[in-house]
This record gives sequence, C-alpha cells and structure tokens, in this order.
Amino acid sequence: MNNIKFLTRTALLLAVTVVCQMIRPLITLPGLGSTLVIGSLVNASLAVSSVVVGLWGGIIISITAPIIAFMQQHIAFVWMVPIVAAGNLVLVVLYGRFYQKNKWMAIGLSSFVKAVALYLLVKAAISIVMIPEPAAKMMSLMFSWPQFLTAAAGGLIASFILKILADMNKY
Repeated sequence: MNNIKFLTRTALLLAVTVVCQMIRPLITLPGLGSTLVIGSLVNASLAVSSVVVGLWGGIIISITAPIIAFMQQHIAFVWMVPIVAAGNLVLVVLYGRFYQKNKWMAIGLSSFVKAVALYLLVKAAISIVMIPEPAAKMMSLMFSWPQFLTAAAGGLIASFILKILADMNKY
C-alpha cells in the first residue's frame, strides 16, 4: 500500500473510531448499556483497521483514540490513557494477525487477551494511585468481562464489515 493510500485510510478509520466515541451522549441506555454499544463500535473500528491498514495503522489508531477520548472527557483519568491504548494494541495485533487464518480465533483470542490485559493493568494502576474502594471496584468491573463482550461484539461486527469490503475488493 502506498503512503498516500495508507495515510488516507488510517485517517479515515481514526475518524470513524472518534465518531463512535462521540456518539456516547446520544445513546442513553441504563447501566452498562451505552458502554457495551460504544465499546463494541470502537472495537469494531479497531479490528477493521488492523486488517485494512495493517499493524502500523492499527497502532496509530489504538494510541490516538484514547488520547482523543481523554480530551473528550470519556476517559476520566490521564493515567488510564496508556492502559486503554495497551488494550487496543492487544486487540489490533491479535485480530490482525489471526483474521486471515481463522476469524473465530481472531475474535476469541483478541477479545480474551484484551480483557485480561485491561483487567490486570487497571488492578495494578488502582493499587498504585490509590483509588477509593467504591471507585476501584467499579473500575475493576468496567475493565473486566464487559471488555470481553465489547471486543467480541466488535470483532463480529468487523468480520461482517470486512466480508463486505472483501466482496467489493476494497482492501
């Protein structure tokens, strides 16, 4: 892929990811509902990017998206930005690596490893920054099984989108 095509596609996929993050105020579902919807869309965008623009494009989006989410006030603490970026990187690397070989393995492995990585990183960070107990419990919950669900749903959505793009010979 030439540089102009790579940059254009990466910028477009970053824009899609940021728009997915921005629709949070429009989705007013109770409890974890909006998190599950937004997280699934963002993870779908990350997974699509890992296949369409490859590892480096996926890395750019994985790191840039949480920085923008922090500026949009969707991430409450600045120390969470590298943690979210690390989770995104895990998803992008594993999904992109395994998608062509076995999309089910790509979805399952990237979702599971992302959820475990986020959970462990958040638990470690909470012990370092000393978050009050109720907030620590909520953060531990938010960065555990919901992350697996949103990554898996995102992977499924991405597989559907990638199938359409492949049928149109667009990547």
